[in-house]
Amino acid sequence: MTDVSAVERGLLERFVISAHDIPTRDKIPVIRELMVAEGKGLALDIGSGTGYTTSCVFGDRQTVCVDLHAPNLHQYLSRLASIPNARQPLCVVAQAAALPFKVGVFRFILCSEVIEHLENDDAAVRELARVLSSDGRAVITVPYTGMGFTSFLELCGIKTVHDFPGPEYHVRPGYDEDSLRRLLTRHGLEIIHHTHYLRFFTRLATDVQNLGHLLYQRVIHRRRSFTWSEAEAAEGSLAFRLYTCVFPVLWAFSRIDRLLRQMRGFGLIVSVSNRSGGGTAQGIDSDKRR
Repeated sequence: MTDVSAVERGLLERFVISAHDIPTRDKIPVIRELMVAEGKGLALDIGSGTGYTTSCVFGDRQTVCVDLHAPNLHQYLSRLASIPNARQPLCVVAQAAALPFKVGVFRFILCSEVIEHLENDDAAVRELARVLSSDGRAVITVPYTGMGFTSFLELCGIKTVHDFPGPEYHVRPGYDEDSLRRLLTRHGLEIIHHTHYLRFFTRLATDVQNLGHLLYQRVIHRRRSFTWSEAEAAEGSLAFRLYTCVFPVLWAFSRIDRLLRQMRGFGLIVSVSNRSGGGTAQGIDSDKRR
């Protein structure tokens, strides 16, 4: 058996930026709870980014990671390779709307903070439903628009990486329960459970974090748009070392949200099953592997 605690320590040591990202740390326990990744079966992470959430959710399960940005996948693999006993995923460069996999091959699918970036969210959800097995479970996370605004930075008119052309651009601000349910239902996916994360104090702490990161990127690198792999390049900077000193305070502040569990948050998470029956074929198109 893999020494899970050693692997988790390795993740914290090697995925430092992601491990200090407040919304990532906030959503992982909720995703784990809704995924219920028990028993056998392949896992898929659509839009894996740094891969930190992938490893935290799926552990040593056989996993496929899909991302449109190849440097994200290369960086993920290189960091995992330095962690003893960490299982290497299969990484594939592909679009969420054109997955190179057979019908029903995955029992567990994660699609976190992806579909709000896509022009054709219908095509992406159709593909997710196609590759999800008949007994599978998918967890989808999106920004939540039911509060009337998605962040305090937005409320103040401050533009972020999501407002400028690039991999992190948001085609739409997010979804509420009804709009996301309609999208999923059109493709035979049924919501089993929905909940929120990124509640008031966590959103506030996140916006402080984001404001500091935006200033760093614009002042030091003169850019408004950047990728996860580019963000991780700041790991050794003085600015990030200073941030790690502030992080415990921001994280403790965000935990006040434990008192607000009955309130909605700025992030929406749903777990879904394949109402249409999915498929049972097992296989991956090796032509698109990397």
